[in-house]
Amino acid sequence: MKIAIIGAGLSGLVLATRLSLRHQVTVFEKARGPGGRMSTRRANRFGFDHGAQYFTAESDAFKRFIETYRAEGLIEIWPETISLYGDAKVSSKTKWVAAPGMNAICKAFAKQVELQTGFHVEALEREPSGWRVIDKMGSHVGPFDWVISTAPAPQSAAVLPDTFSGQEALARVRMSGCFSLMLGFDKPLNLPWDAYKSGDPPIGWITLNSDKPRRNNDPSLLIQSSNEWAETYLEGDPDDISKILLDAAADLIEQDLSDAVHQSLHRWRYAATPQPAGVPFLMDEDLNLAACGDWCLGSKIESAFLSADALARAWTA
Repeated sequence: MKIAIIGAGLSGLVLATRLSLRHQVTVFEKARGPGGRMSTRRANRFGFDHGAQYFTAESDAFKRFIETYRAEGLIEIWPETISLYGDAKVSSKTKWVAAPGMNAICKAFAKQVELQTGFHVEALEREPSGWRVIDKMGSHVGPFDWVISTAPAPQSAAVLPDTFSGQEALARVRMSGCFSLMLGFDKPLNLPWDAYKSGDPPIGWITLNSDKPRRNNDPSLLIQSSNEWAETYLEGDPDDISKILLDAAADLIEQDLSDAVHQSLHRWRYAATPQPAGVPFLMDEDLNLAACGDWCLGSKIESAFLSADALARAWTA
């Protein structure tokens, strides 16, 4: 059986590695590499985990997953110290990061599957022989017996046909955005914490990224907005957004950040899921279409894993 999977984040790659044991699987990713919100961006001598900052584990399945990759040296504990501001709260659970970048796990998975990067799936077209995936340039690939979207819920809804039985569930999902401001410096920052969580918008989170385990980078600081603030200013001018975040962060941590020698901003349109689908995955066995992702169960990295794990187990049951 030939299967197309849209999206090379954790959900898509976990699912691809499971299904490729018995089927021919191709993963299509619009970005230049795998990772999704577990991506790592590099800029000369600087590195930034500009999406997910860490992950925790509650389920036995995800704990086993973590231990496997921890034994391989791809997962380590971080952070040790988190400073809280305002009404900010942080879980007391053990926190983990991938090393040497948050994309390390996804890169390891990607080596095990057929992955086409730079392929932005725009639509699907059904023929008697199966589904064809169509990119933004109009190129067709296929046919495939099944297509599974692991893109964010609004993007999955746009790509999957209106007749997909999961469209109503996709429409109920609510996702929110985030801005990530990446700063690189020529000199150490000497901050008394690994991470700083704020309950006072526009700042949501600040990370001394270069101090994460096995990051061989010059001093780098990541500033993330709160999701609520980002939703209000999602279409704002990038230069204005950058200045607001820079000034607000400098005030919070009482340190001049204007001497950053590198500065770039990334907008995550779909960074968190205030209202998930409430089911592990969506499947239409009449159309041979499915969808899964963190948005099925929540916002966490664990949710992405559990969604893909549930679909893979249902597939092979």
